[in-house]
Amino acid sequence: MQESLDAMKLSLRVLSALNEKRDPDPTDVEQLRALAPFVADLPPDELACEVISRALQHRAHVRAALGRG
Repeated sequence: MQESLDAMKLSLRVLSALNEKRDPDPTDVEQLRALAPFVADLPPDELACEVISRALQHRAHVRAALGRG
């Protein structure tokens, strides 16, 4: 589950930068693109939201498999 937490933190850094009217760190954006190559062409804000959504889905599946539903 650490991977999904790291993905969410990365996404939140990008979203925070955009919210503060700053360009996100290009390295962060490239890492998001590597995490989600299937939607890599999305704008950074949408890409970050997609990564968060998938990370949450992954965490839910892991919890369900562990019986923590």
